[in-house]
Amino acid sequence: MRYVLITGAGNGVGKATAKLLKDEKLLLVDSDEKNLKKLAQDLNAEYFACDISNVDKVNELKAYVEKNFAKLDTIINCAGVWTKGEISQLSDKHFAEINTLEKIKDVLDTNTFGTIAMITTFAPILMKNKKGQIINVNSQSGVETEEFCPVYNASKHGTYYYRKAIQRDLAKHNVKITDVCPGLIKTDFYVRNNDKLPPEIMKLGLAVEDVARTIKYVFDLPHEITIPSIEVRNIKNF
Repeated sequence: MRYVLITGAGNGVGKATAKLLKDEKLLLVDSDEKNLKKLAQDLNAEYFACDISNVDKVNELKAYVEKNFAKLDTIINCAGVWTKGEISQLSDKHFAEINTLEKIKDVLDTNTFGTIAMITTFAPILMKNKKGQIINVNSQSGVETEEFCPVYNASKHGTYYYRKAIQRDLAKHNVKITDVCPGLIKTDFYVRNNDKLPPEIMKLGLAVEDVARTIKYVFDLPHEITIPSIEVRNIKNF
């Protein structure tokens, strides 16, 4: 049994991943405490409500882990925030509403800073244990330049290149790290971020279970085998 911390566990890919890994010792993390608590009860798992963009909350989470999860084995970073819209579209009411400076900051704080904060905070525990694994749910926006979502694109490129920059250092301490980069996913991720996509677009997406199975594939590999980055998408989404 492995001790696994999953962020973004209250919804979407994080929730689906938690269900697949229910036989492990789970610590589920999300800012959505209502959904998080219910899932933790269903899976007989522990949970901790935390906004990973908030320094104080991440430090509180660290204290909780150090007290209860000294044998932390795996970190799975699923938490994320979405927005889209090109600069030339900001005169449109919808795009203006989802690209306020506060929203842009939220996207960067959660997707980029939040992921880096989790790794910076908890990788030392894995390194101290001389073995560990980190899996980041990145995006096709982290490996491609997608003009329709420049802020989201920037946030995911940031963590993609952060992972590339640290993986050699982590490997020296027997800790491996992988970016799972899915394309469009059939989830309420977009609705929760005030940007419902049309049905003809959503039908091209992956099921959350497909992404979770990809995460589990990476999770189940022998420790000496590492995949730096893996892309996954619906075959119709090209």
